[in-house]
Amino acid sequence: MGKRRKAREIVLQALYESEFSDQPWEAILDSQTSRRESTPETVEYARLLLSKTVETAADLDEKIRSVVENWEMERISLIDKNILRFALCEILYFPDVPSKVIVNEAIEIAHKYSSHEAGKFVNGILDRLLRLYRQDSN
Repeated sequence: MGKRRKAREIVLQALYESEFSDQPWEAILDSQTSRRESTPETVEYARLLLSKTVETAADLDEKIRSVVENWEMERISLIDKNILRFALCEILYFPDVPSKVIVNEAIEIAHKYSSHEAGKFVNGILDRLLRLYRQDSN
């Protein structure tokens, strides 16, 4: 598993845990990374991605809500919602990461942690978001 894939999975698990905990995200991240062997690069990318996702969560949710058709935001599973959040965060704030990588990683993580159908859902939402917020097509 690549360092950034592992970082994204850590971010997903930290976002999920933060929904049920009143601990600060930093403590949750420390707990998540201490449970697994992670390189300093993995921990740093997870910290950057998680902090930006948490910092911009309301804006991310509003952008996701604007492209979701026939679904209420509250009906999206927590796992899928968090995958969409961190992937959109990468789309908006991590321009060095190619769009295709962001989408493919999100789909693979959805398959692993949610359902096969979740991959199609995540792909469709991220495709719409990419058209709105990213000019590159790589």
